[in-house]
Amino acid sequence: MKLTFIKKTSLYSGFIATLILAACSPFKTPVPPSQVAVPSQFAQAAAGQASDISKWWLAWNDPALTKVIEDTLKANLDLRIARDHIQEAKSNFKMTKSSLSPTIGVTGNIAGGGTDSRNRYLNSFSNDFTASWDADLFGARHADAKAAKAEVLGQEAQLHQIQMAIAAEVASYYTGIQCLRKRLALIDQRLILLENLKSYTQARFNAGQATLSDIKGLDVQINILHSYRPDLESAIAASLRHIAILGGKTPENVEIAISSESVTPPAPAGELPSTVLNRRPDIAAAEANINAALNRLKSAKADLLPRFGLQFFGGDGRIRFSGLSGFSNSGGIMALTAYLPIFTAGRVHAHIALEDAKLDEAVAFYDKKLLSALTEVENAYQARSSQDKRIMQLSQALATTEQNITVEQGLYQGGKHTLQNVLETKLDKVDKDDSLIQTIQQQQMATINLYYALGGGWS
Repeated sequence: MKLTFIKKTSLYSGFIATLILAACSPFKTPVPPSQVAVPSQFAQAAAGQASDISKWWLAWNDPALTKVIEDTLKANLDLRIARDHIQEAKSNFKMTKSSLSPTIGVTGNIAGGGTDSRNRYLNSFSNDFTASWDADLFGARHADAKAAKAEVLGQEAQLHQIQMAIAAEVASYYTGIQCLRKRLALIDQRLILLENLKSYTQARFNAGQATLSDIKGLDVQINILHSYRPDLESAIAASLRHIAILGGKTPENVEIAISSESVTPPAPAGELPSTVLNRRPDIAAAEANINAALNRLKSAKADLLPRFGLQFFGGDGRIRFSGLSGFSNSGGIMALTAYLPIFTAGRVHAHIALEDAKLDEAVAFYDKKLLSALTEVENAYQARSSQDKRIMQLSQALATTEQNITVEQGLYQGGKHTLQNVLETKLDKVDKDDSLIQTIQQQQMATINLYYALGGGWS
């Protein structure tokens, strides 16, 4: 067993150098400031009392919609993958954090069965006990642990972001199916009116009051309407399959209950930029990314400083001869280890520059996310407001058309107008019904996008 002695002068010199380096600790690392001035309120948001939007679909008062969304969230495979990513990040954090604790090990050897020159049986036993610990005086390992913990928080934020996206996607397909089914019903209404108009025109043609081209023109309209149906039916089936896949089901034999109509709730009021930014998972993930980058930079800078550790080696052994008492011995040694990089061909400084650039990138990405979030909210509020106004105008036009139908029926019964006038007015109403249905669906999509932009859909 050999012991290495260090001269006191060298020990004192190393201690003084350590104090000097500690005074120049690299951990006072500033984070580049954000360049985004967050406004105090949204320009498009209405004033009022903010509501809980963690389960915004409940505001639609549609049990079927609620069931579809919540069943999908329970079975979605993307969420399962995201939860696994969280577990991976947590395991990595535990492994990284373990470097802060001592490492202890024991080894042992047993030998026997041999004989010496006097034919005496002998056996032997020995064990070794080792322990080591990295003192981490400058916090490099602590910084690594903090970076790993920030990655856990980032993965959790990603899970919430995926949950928001899935809820919004399911609701979009759901309301789209409702719209398409209503439009199919309107096609049937329009076909009935056109067939009646064709019969009336045929009678007028037989009486010499209409031309063959009038009849042919109606045939073209009827055929065009029939051609719309397969596309709408295909779109409905595709949406149902999308919902099934999001819920972890096969696209065959899809059975999803869809109500006939969902009433669009009012746009959320009382939302403030600060509240939204604190709620949005993508902003939280960007913040976690900054924290992780900052601690990785601290760890990289610590490579410029010396490292200290403690190691202990202990052993015990025994040899026994048959017929004689055994011999045993034990011993141990404790050592202080130190390492100071002198020449690394620029590797340490390059690593620091790399992590410094990543930190600046993380802050720039955070600013980009802030601007995107604020823009998404303003655009979503504007889209919802525009659709509200359009629905109001279409509703007024539809009410006027309904009045015109009443007038035309009166004129027809009074012999002043023909049945053609009545049927054409009813066809005009169907067209306006179709426009209103599509606009309502656009309003619903704008509302879903608004909830998503506000960070709703997770708790």
